[in-house]
Parts: sequence; C-alpha cells; structure tokens
Amino acid sequence: MNLKSVCTPRPSVFDRNRRDIVLDLSDFLENKINGEKFFEENFVTAGMSTLLEKTFARLENRGDQASTFLLTQAMGGGKTHNMIALGLMARNPALRERVLGKGGPGSKIGGVRVIGFHGRQTDAPFGIWGELADQLGKKEALKDYYQPLQAPGQGAWINLLRGEPTLIFLDELPPYLEAAQAKQVGGTTLATVTATAIANLLVAVNKAELSNVCVVISDLTASWQTGGE
Repeated sequence: MNLKSVCTPRPSVFDRNRRDIVLDLSDFLENKINGEKFFEENFVTAGMSTLLEKTFARLENRGDQASTFLLTQAMGGGKTHNMIALGLMARNPALRERVLGKGGPGSKIGGVRVIGFHGRQTDAPFGIWGELADQLGKKEALKDYYQPLQAPGQGAWINLLRGEPTLIFLDELPPYLEAAQAKQVGGTTLATVTATAIANLLVAVNKAELSNVCVVISDLTASWQTGGE
C-alpha cells in the first residue's frame, strides 16, 4: 500500500499561486483570511485543542484560568498558525461551533475582540500600546503615552481593556525589541520602554477587572537571541 492509495491531495496542493504563501498575524488582523476556507485545509491538533480550551475558559471567565500563554517553538513550528486559528474562532461564534462542536470551548460567549501586534512592525510610530489601542478604536485613550513614548502603567491598561472579552496576540516580538534597542527615548531605549509596557500589561490582565482578557505571546527559539532575552 502506498500513500497515493490512501489519500487524495487537495487541488490547492498543486496551485502554483499558493505554494509560497505563508500567512502571518497581519493577514489575520487585516481580515485577509477566510475562516471557512482556512479550516477546510487545516486540522485541529491536540496541542491546538489545549490552547483553544484554556483560552476560551479564560475569555468566558471560568475559574482560575491563566491569563497569559507563551508559545515557544523554533521558526516554522506553528505558533502563528495556532494564533490565526484561535483568532478566527474567537471572532466568529458560528465558525467556532462548526469546528469545535455545539457546547464546545467558547460556547458561552459571542464574538470576542481580537487585537494583536506582529514583531515585524518595527516602524510602529506609537509603540505596541498605540497599535493595540488603535485596533480597539480607542487610540485617544493612551494619548498621554505617545509623545514622548512611555510605558502605560497597570491602570492605563485596565482602563483600555476592561469590558468585553478580549484576546491579545503578541507575535514574534524579538525582532521588534532588537530594532527598538537602537531608538533612544529620553535616557533609555524604546526596547526598555516596551519591555516595561508589556510587563505592566501582563500584571494588569491578572487583575479582577480584566478576568475575561487573555494574552497569547509567541517567542522565537534559537533566533533573535538578544530580543528574545
């Protein structure tokens, strides 16, 4: 018995226009990915199921679920792929039910606010916090932290994010942090300011006011060592 006798490749496998396509988080954030087509060609693995179950438990405010998840794999290990799958289902309750089943993870909530930042956005003028606030339609809420760039504190993050269930993706930050080391902000660098802002965010999402907010962060094992540290 050979492989050809037990499976039939999808036509898209032979589509020259799609062979070199690699989706990244910006494709999701800009609504360029069709959820139905995505799941026609992707399988929910055991690892992905764990991420989905724990994340939706947090977004549903069920029990003492962790607020932050770190995806650590080498380049090409599926981190962004998992984020996109989770984001598509978080935004679309109907797609969520179709993929995970009626009564499955996330069945107790409707659509979720999903925002994110991709580490290749090294030219973001208002920092990670400005990008996230802008995606929520609340850019003005953090206006005091743009000029000069300074890290929002715990209270500022709580005021920005409280309310609806919210999922935050921070994907491949090491390249951004390495580039930010070269940008002076007062007597320090943008990398230090950004690290402080992220630390404040992670503290904020552990507070009762943000008990339905979840952060998913991806790292780059063995790549971008300085930024990773």
